[in-house]
Amino acid sequence: MSDETHPKPRRARIWRILGWMLVGLIVLIVALIALLSWSPAARDWTAKRLLTDPVIKTKLAGTPVRTDAQPVRRVKVAMRDGTALSTQIFLPKGKGPWPVIVVRDPYSFAHYGTCDVWVRYDYACVYQEVRGRGPSEGTWYPFVDERRDGLDLIHWILGQPWQNGKLAMTGGSYLGVVQWAVAGDLPPQVKTFVPTVAHGDVYQLAYHNGAFDEGIAGMWLSSQFRSPLAMLTASKDWSKNVAGRFPAIGVPRGGFGPAWPAYQDYLLHPDFDDPYWQSPDYVALREAHRKVQVPVFMIGFANDFFQPGMLRTYDELPTRDQSVMMVGPGNHGGQPEAEIAGSYTLDYADTLAWFDHYLRGQPLPERLRPGVNVFEHGANRWRHYARWPLPDPGSRPLDYHLAQLPRSQGCDGGTLSAMAPTGETPIRYRYDPRNPTPTRGGPYKLISDTVVEQGSDLCARPDVLSFASPPLAADALLSGSIKARLLVASDAADTAFTVKLSEHFADGRVYNIRDDISTLAMRNGAKHRQRYTPGQQVEVVFDMTPILWRLHKGSRLRLDISSSSAPAFFPHPNSAEPWSRVANPVVANQTLYGGSIEIPVE
Repeated sequence: MSDETHPKPRRARIWRILGWMLVGLIVLIVALIALLSWSPAARDWTAKRLLTDPVIKTKLAGTPVRTDAQPVRRVKVAMRDGTALSTQIFLPKGKGPWPVIVVRDPYSFAHYGTCDVWVRYDYACVYQEVRGRGPSEGTWYPFVDERRDGLDLIHWILGQPWQNGKLAMTGGSYLGVVQWAVAGDLPPQVKTFVPTVAHGDVYQLAYHNGAFDEGIAGMWLSSQFRSPLAMLTASKDWSKNVAGRFPAIGVPRGGFGPAWPAYQDYLLHPDFDDPYWQSPDYVALREAHRKVQVPVFMIGFANDFFQPGMLRTYDELPTRDQSVMMVGPGNHGGQPEAEIAGSYTLDYADTLAWFDHYLRGQPLPERLRPGVNVFEHGANRWRHYARWPLPDPGSRPLDYHLAQLPRSQGCDGGTLSAMAPTGETPIRYRYDPRNPTPTRGGPYKLISDTVVEQGSDLCARPDVLSFASPPLAADALLSGSIKARLLVASDAADTAFTVKLSEHFADGRVYNIRDDISTLAMRNGAKHRQRYTPGQQVEVVFDMTPILWRLHKGSRLRLDISSSSAPAFFPHPNSAEPWSRVANPVVANQTLYGGSIEIPVE
C-alpha cells in the first residue's frame, strides 16, 4: 500500500531525514571549529567572511570601501619592562603616512571586526594582543598592566614612518576598558577614542551593592583560557561546576586556568574599601576619565551591565560638551531586542564618521552632535538630549506605595497604591540560598536575553512578593532611574533583597523594565560594610539603572520583591562571614513592612 494510504511511515522518514540533517549540521560546525583551531590560514579566511565582510556589507553598506589592504605585518613590540607583545600592522594600499586606529585585545580575534575593516577605509590600524594572551609574552592579570602597556604601544606607533601624527582608539568591552586605562595620559597626537560597552571601574564588574556578579565575573573568567572546541560547552560547564556552588572559593580551579588568581581575588575581596580594590592600578583606571582632554564617542546598550558606570563616566567627562553617547537597546553584545523591536545598526557608520571628523577634518552628521542619543523602548525611536538622565524631568513622577502586603504571595496579589496605606500587616517569606529565584532577563549576565516575557511562574513562588498598580490612564515616558524603597528585616546577620519592575500589558504580556539587588551590609550605596543586627528594621533603597521606556495606557506595573536572582548573582548565604567561604548556607526568614517606588516620567 502507498504512503498516501499510511502517512505515518512517510512522516517518520521525514523526521529521520531531518534528524540526520541536524546531526550533519552539528558535525559540520564542530569540524569547522576544529579547522579554525588547527589551521591559521583557514581561521583567517573563514573569520574574514563571517566577521569582516558582513560588517562592510551591512553596517557600512552606505559607505563603499576606499582602498584595499597591504599584507599584514607581524612584529613584537617591547614594553618598558622588556616584555614583547604580539602586534599586527594593517596598512592601506597606496602611499602613506596615514592616520592610525589603535586596538588592544585579550581575545585574539577582534582584528577581524576592527583593523580588517578600518584599513579598507584608508586608515592604518595597529592591533596588539595584550600581555599574556595569544603569542604575547608575560602573565595576564585582568586590567592591571593595560595603562603602562597601552601607553608604550602608542609611543612606539608615534615613532613609525607610516603614521601621520593623528591617532584614535576603538574597541568594545575589555577592548574599551584598555582605552580608559590610558585616557588620562594621552599624548596630543591621540585626537579621540571610541569605547563601546566599557568603563574603568573594575569593582562594579564584580560586585553590585555587595552582591557578587557571578553571571558576569564568574562566567567571563571561567571562559578565558578555553580552546575554541571547549567554548561550545563553556556556559554549560560554568552552570554545572561554578554557578551557585558552596563554598564559592571551593569550585574546581581547572576550568579557570591562568584566570584563577584573578577570580580568587574577586571572591576574597568583596568590599570596595578593601586595599585590593584601592590599589594604584585600579584607582588610576577608575579615575582616568576625569582627566580626559579629547572628545569621546561612547557606545552603550540599555541592558548592558556596563551601562550605569558608562552614564556616570560620560556625565563626569571634562569634555562632555564635545562628546557623544549612544544608549541603544540590547545587551552586552548589542543584539537586537525582538520584544521591543529595537536595534542599533549604525555603530560602525557612526564610528567611521567620528574618525573621519577628528582624524581627517570632515563634517560630522547631525546625529552625532554632542549629547546623549537614547533609544525609547516600546516606541522604537530615538531621542536626543543635551544631558541624560535629566537632572529635573520637569514633571511629577509616578509614586506608588506597597499595600495589601498579606496578599502579595501570589502574582499581582499586593497593590501598588497612589495613597500611602495605614495599619498594614507585615508579610514574611523564607529565602533558601539552595533554591534561589532564577534570573529572568535583565542586564546582569554576560550575554543573555534582556527584555523577557516574565510569565506567572516566578511571581507564584512563595519567596517572591508581587504588587500591581491599577491600569495606567494614559501613556507615560519613563525617563531616568527608578527608585524603590523597602522597609525590611531579617533573622540573618546579613542577607540580600531584590526588586524587579515590569510592564504588564493589557494583552497579558509582562516585560521586565529594570531589576536590582542589594545586601544589607552594603545597602544604600555604602562604600563601607555596615553591621546589621538580626531583626532590625532598615530601609533599603534601590537606584536602578536609568532607562527610557514608553509605558502604555491600559498597562499595569508589577513590582516583584525577593532575595535572589541566580545565576546572575551568587545566592547570598545569609551570613555576615565572608560569603565565598560559607560552605553551609542557612535559610533566612525575611520580613517586609512596607515600601514605595518612584518612577520618573517626562
